[in-house]
Amino acid sequence: MKNYKLIDLFSGVGGISTGFHWAGFTTVFANEYDKEIGEAYKANFPDTKTIIEDIRKIDFAEVMKDLKIKRGDVDVIAGGPPCQGFSMANRKRIEQDERNLLFLEFVRAVKAFQPKCFLIENVVGMTAEKVAIKSSEKNVVDSMTDFFHEIGYQISFKSFKAEEHGVPQIRRRVIVIGTRLENKFDDLRYLRIGNLKKEYLSKEEMSKKKDIQHTLFFDEIDKGIKYPTTVWESISDLPQIEAGQGEEKMGYLSKPKNEYQKFLRKGSKFVYNHLSTPHSKDVIERIKLIKQGENFNHLPTDLQTKSVHSGAFGRLVADSLSPTITTRFDTPSTGRVIHPFLNRTLTVREAARIQSFPDDFKFIGSRTSQGKQVGNAVPPLVAKKIAEMFIKDFLT
Repeated sequence: MKNYKLIDLFSGVGGISTGFHWAGFTTVFANEYDKEIGEAYKANFPDTKTIIEDIRKIDFAEVMKDLKIKRGDVDVIAGGPPCQGFSMANRKRIEQDERNLLFLEFVRAVKAFQPKCFLIENVVGMTAEKVAIKSSEKNVVDSMTDFFHEIGYQISFKSFKAEEHGVPQIRRRVIVIGTRLENKFDDLRYLRIGNLKKEYLSKEEMSKKKDIQHTLFFDEIDKGIKYPTTVWESISDLPQIEAGQGEEKMGYLSKPKNEYQKFLRKGSKFVYNHLSTPHSKDVIERIKLIKQGENFNHLPTDLQTKSVHSGAFGRLVADSLSPTITTRFDTPSTGRVIHPFLNRTLTVREAARIQSFPDDFKFIGSRTSQGKQVGNAVPPLVAKKIAEMFIKDFLT
């Protein structure tokens, strides 16, 4: 099998790298600005040349020299540069808005390395619906297209729903795919979008099939489409610890109970990062009163918190999908982050399972940093599907 080359910019802890490695890529270079997160990336990808530094200070010509690669040798550059200043902005305003400096650095990297393709994950402010009709975000689409067209790349926008690719989580994102391979162009500006084929029902499709009992993981229903993984199917083999309990290294509660668990446990004999946040007595008393699918609004009036978050103190539903995993999944007031059965919030390992990280992937650093590492990552299973799309539709 051919070994494809990936560069992972704004890499975070490595969700994209993990998924791309599953598909047959090797990450030759990575860059992350945050020191703690960068060190966690290096710990999990020791063979990758990783620079923990402001990307604006990196000399890409020196990187190519160190790696002994030439322009055009890299297959894909991937990353999630902040694009907060893009919404309804023309090119001039984009260039003048400091919030877009890092996006322009991504463009600089593509121009320097000349990869065959590139991927931008999570274009802020752009929903799947807006991408579909384009008119309400016309300036965003056209402006971003102009930047890459000038350096020989055509782009297209694609939305995805994480649960349709096997992730037990409702996570909506928009990606930008670009290539300089001219045989993939539909016209002078846009390319033929790759096929990010779904395998599982979306949340919306699941809600329409309430009459079909969900009994087994990966049950096929019709046209080869399956039920997505649920919260409990993703974490039920992990040690059932109470608030404030757990260790950095533990044994499993049971053998793998389904294919999802088997896949993520491959090569791992122990459970890491499975420590539960201690909660005060008052917090635990509140949590005990909340049933699956409920939140602080279901508490007696005298026990309700002042939190303004609509889903605060929400308990996850075992036989359903998790909401989007964010960076503060260990804090009850931030949303639906309470374990389906136990009276505590999620551990790092449980959140990582819901994000589809393998069990041999270790998160290091402070509790706050580990939360960012997990919550900000691209789910590896989604990254794997995107990588397979690149191989099938662009690189072979």
